[in-house]
Amino acid sequence: MAASSLEHSSDRNLIQFLNENFSGNKRCLEKVLPMRDDLRSKIDILEKQLSLASTEIPTKIDQAIESAESTTAHIASLEAKVESVRHAVLDHSHDVKPMLGELGALVESVEQLQRHAYYLSTVAKVEDISSQIQSSLMTESLSPAVDYFNEMTALYNKLLTSSCPHLLHYLKETIMFWNKILCDRIAVEFEEVLKALRWPLVISTVKAPAVSNVAGLKDRMGKLFRKLLSLQLPDSISLENSASHPLLRKISGVKPLLLPLELMLKPLKKRFRYHFYGQKQTNSLDKPEWYLTQVLSWTRDHSDFMDRNIQPLLVEAGKESLCAKTELTRGMVMMVMEKIAHDLPELVHDEAKFSHLIDEVLLFESEIRNTYSYPPVLPGCLDVLCSQEALTKWLLVEKKYAMQKTEQLLQSVTAWESQYRDIADLDEVKVPECAESFMNLLLTITERYRRLPVSEAKLQFLSVQLELLEDFRMRLVQVRKEASQEPTGQRFCAVLNATHYVVQVLREWSELTFFLQLLCYKNNRNLKTEVIESLTATDHKRTSSDSDSSDVPVPDLSGLSLEHTVFEEITCLFESMETDMIKTACHYVFVDVQARSQAYRKDRWISLPTPKELSTTLGLSPTACEMFLVLKDHLATAQSQMSAQLFQTFWKTLAKKLDNFILTEVILVNHFNEGGALQINFDITRNLIPLFGDFTNNPEAYFRLSREACILLTLPTGSALLLKEVLYSKLHESLEQQQLRQQPEVSTAMRDVGVFTLVPEQCETVLSLRTNLTLS
Repeated sequence: MAASSLEHSSDRNLIQFLNENFSGNKRCLEKVLPMRDDLRSKIDILEKQLSLASTEIPTKIDQAIESAESTTAHIASLEAKVESVRHAVLDHSHDVKPMLGELGALVESVEQLQRHAYYLSTVAKVEDISSQIQSSLMTESLSPAVDYFNEMTALYNKLLTSSCPHLLHYLKETIMFWNKILCDRIAVEFEEVLKALRWPLVISTVKAPAVSNVAGLKDRMGKLFRKLLSLQLPDSISLENSASHPLLRKISGVKPLLLPLELMLKPLKKRFRYHFYGQKQTNSLDKPEWYLTQVLSWTRDHSDFMDRNIQPLLVEAGKESLCAKTELTRGMVMMVMEKIAHDLPELVHDEAKFSHLIDEVLLFESEIRNTYSYPPVLPGCLDVLCSQEALTKWLLVEKKYAMQKTEQLLQSVTAWESQYRDIADLDEVKVPECAESFMNLLLTITERYRRLPVSEAKLQFLSVQLELLEDFRMRLVQVRKEASQEPTGQRFCAVLNATHYVVQVLREWSELTFFLQLLCYKNNRNLKTEVIESLTATDHKRTSSDSDSSDVPVPDLSGLSLEHTVFEEITCLFESMETDMIKTACHYVFVDVQARSQAYRKDRWISLPTPKELSTTLGLSPTACEMFLVLKDHLATAQSQMSAQLFQTFWKTLAKKLDNFILTEVILVNHFNEGGALQINFDITRNLIPLFGDFTNNPEAYFRLSREACILLTLPTGSALLLKEVLYSKLHESLEQQQLRQQPEVSTAMRDVGVFTLVPEQCETVLSLRTNLTLS
């Protein structure tokens, strides 16, 4: 079979070759000779290649085999050498093993002696530097003493990571000892120079004499300023020995001032403590504005002096990144922070005084940051109020006062009236006074805590705001229940307007940068918490399980959900309440209209006069007058009570319900002669739909069902019969019968007569209600 198949394949190839090359006229035979030459050349090339392969390939194979054998022999030789070396190493290790313990002990002893020697040399160096400083001081040479002191502080910074705590303590005590001596020597002269320059610049009623030799004093001050900068203690020592309040040491970013600036601030601190500590009348807990105003005045009075005289000295000393005016302000702010921290334990027990302190501190922070350009990255008075004790009290006071204010707002006589009711252009929203005042209250709370430096504290204030919003919502729910007897009345609509206003304001707030930042922080915090808890649980499983750690599953974090806004949950609750109230109002109006439609629904549409007889007397059906009049009154009342946006939602919802009601409860349950069809068409298109014409330019769009039903009822008889036949064919005949009839598409036929919303089944039902159409 295989041979036969191969033979047939060769025959086919031969036939194809002949057809392609020799199927033309006789001239095609001229191709034979060139083709023969070409084939011969190919045969020669193949024979040469076969000859080369038969002679060269065996030689290359032999060479490869020889190379492989040589490599194998080399590998065996290397393995033998490795084994020999290994045995030699083992033998040597066995011989020297007894000496390893002795040498290790000797090496450790040497290293220990080296550490002791370095330790003693360091102590000796410290003592030598101390001797040099002492000698310089005895000869009244301050500059060399300062240089030696700097050498000692450099040594301390070098050993700061050392594991010798006693040495570090000794070095630190020595540094502090000489620092105090040197500072006292220079500080006395520095303070004399400042005093000669009339520092501090305190306003006095006694006119001081003019300063003489100002240039010389400033030059002398500059030299002393640079020496004091050289005596600056390392931050680690300064922070440990700071005399500030313990609460300030917990605040991030608090660090001591430069030594010369600290000395410049000393007389101001002395005045501050004299007036605002102890038994002085100026030290009054209920008057924090006294010392806050005093600090602002000092900041203003000394700014120019710092810019002109101190800033150049900082630049010359290589500290151009520091601003002299800002550093002095920082020192005075720290002075205020200490005062607040000192008074806090007493203030937290008096809500009125504590609340007043918060108000004044917020004003002070705004003034010092905005007017005097105190950088926001530097610590301020609000950092003290973010301490746990102060923050807890602040939150309680904020919540208590806010709830009291909310209670007052709701008890007001004008609580549910709009403040702009007499100004038509401003009263579109119709916000009740209580709702607008409540949101302003929340806005005030936001403005009070938005400048807090701690995000966690901001989140706690946000939680208070959310609690207040929920409390306000529950109060609205209570008022709504009391006013539910008249859902289009003034009180019910006022609650609805209030709810809508709260939703709109919360949506606007959710897009503000401040609340977006809070959302980001909250989500990141929650995410970190979930990750840590998951990893902790996984570690617990890993340590408690006897199986391989690879069997412990990776923490599943797919369930983590992030909010879209910080007000998302409470906004949804208010939106749900708003939707429910609109539905209640629509249902109330609809039920009232429905109750007055009994006579209209039972009207004798089948026995009305012919269109010719009605043409002169056609008007609104008497049975519809009360129903439409009540509807008109309700619409007018709702429009006057609801905000424009709410009323739009209200009448559109009501129109949809009425449209469906007219179709299902009036049209589909009756039969109509030509006069009846004309009458109901007139009632709907000329009376019902125009009632909504004041609210939209296209009221027909909201009554599509009833309007299209009227189109079908008033359709000319011929067109109605044709449409009815098309509908019957589509709904009741097989596909073959429809193809034989060759009827037009149902959707096309319905569109031709103006029907777009009703489905074919409804159209057929409506047409069957006409008494002037014969059954097909």
